[in-house]
Amino acid sequence: MTTLLAILAVSYIIGSIPTSIMAGRLLRGIDIRQHGSGNAGGTNAFRVLGWKAGLSVTLIDILKGVLAAVSVVAFFRMHPIGAYPEMNEVALRLLAGLAAVVGHVFTVFAGFKGGKGVSTAAGMLIGIAPVTMLIVIGIFLLTVWLSRYVSVASMLAAIAFPLIIAIRKYVFELGSGLDYFIDKPFSFHDSLDFNLIIFGLVIAMAILYTHRANIRRLISGTENRISFGKRS
Repeated sequence: MTTLLAILAVSYIIGSIPTSIMAGRLLRGIDIRQHGSGNAGGTNAFRVLGWKAGLSVTLIDILKGVLAAVSVVAFFRMHPIGAYPEMNEVALRLLAGLAAVVGHVFTVFAGFKGGKGVSTAAGMLIGIAPVTMLIVIGIFLLTVWLSRYVSVASMLAAIAFPLIIAIRKYVFELGSGLDYFIDKPFSFHDSLDFNLIIFGLVIAMAILYTHRANIRRLISGTENRISFGKRS
């Protein structure tokens, strides 16, 4: 239990690093939560600070999820504090990643008011199922490019993840040999654990919930679109 609590605590602290808030203060001397959409995430960093800062913030937020799900768990596997948790390894990595997402959304370093957790959740899943996430990232980027709505792209990507895992696990594995040519070469280091489907559904619902204001703005036609190349 001590090791599990340590994994969750360290992952939470990593997730709590307020990347966009730090970028806003360093680059412009502002609290990014008082500008743009008021959100302390990568999307608002794109709007307020420009694409270079926005991209940097997003990549760091993704890295936070990867570190929690992969590096933190690996460290405590090698250096446990007491007994190492006797549980499904994928479930443990998901819990660590979730702790980082909670840290991102409720950051202890900025009054528990952070971002929406999309990038950090994506990083967690990249660490566990990189091939599936490559497909999801492709869906995200294509949607952003076509619609200029990051909110729409985030929600579609969140919904796509558990669907892709389920299709790869149950359709290809039960198919008539197509899985060997389509799925097997891309399964190396890419977990298709059932826990990922359940967790992916929970994450998708959570992301839809955190984007409820965006959904209202989309319906009313007032949702902000991003533009590329406005600021350096």
